[in-house]
Amino acid sequence: MNVSPGRVETALFAIGFAMAGLVLLALLWSGVDPYVDMARANGAERATFIDQTTGGRVDMGVGALAEQHRAWSTYVTGGIPDPPAPGTLYTADEVSHMADVRSVFDGAKILIPAGLFVMAIRLQRARSRSAATMFRLTRDGAITAGVAVAAVGIIAAVAFDAAFLLFHQVFFPQGNFLFDPATSNLLRLYPDWYWQGITFRIGLSFIGLAATVAVAAAVGLRRALH
Repeated sequence: MNVSPGRVETALFAIGFAMAGLVLLALLWSGVDPYVDMARANGAERATFIDQTTGGRVDMGVGALAEQHRAWSTYVTGGIPDPPAPGTLYTADEVSHMADVRSVFDGAKILIPAGLFVMAIRLQRARSRSAATMFRLTRDGAITAGVAVAAVGIIAAVAFDAAFLLFHQVFFPQGNFLFDPATSNLLRLYPDWYWQGITFRIGLSFIGLAATVAVAAAVGLRRALH
């Protein structure tokens, strides 16, 4: 039996694919090497931090910045229980915001198994009809997810500041994400080039993943039909 998957089935698969894929890629790109690569690409190999206790200046090279990022990244993704150097380099508001970021990551990580579960159910039901239906579902779902992410990426590219603010307003409605650029070390560690770069890398790698899955499914569909 050769049956095409319905739009609802395709949409559900695409949602599951996007849920699992985007969170996994966000975790993957949160590491130190991408941070260092983006810093060097933007000529940002040094930054001067403010000691929140004494008001003195702390000069940091790219290695020290990478270690600060490593500590924060490990904290927000759940690898360590406590934030790095609270009260020395970062204000209470900055630490509080990063604790909220950790909570968002905790919730986002649930989307990985949830997305995989949705995909598995849709694939199982499609396979019960035919192998061709399963491959069509995979191909069409991957294409749908890739196109949706590409569309969001285009919007972000032309209106990044507005999209970034909207994201924070949705996920951090308490509003503790607005810091003074003149005094915030968190903004020095994570300036605009970091957020633009990490968004681009996550989006582009997801589109590449979706394209790879779609092509593999198309090859499987061709074989199933012959």
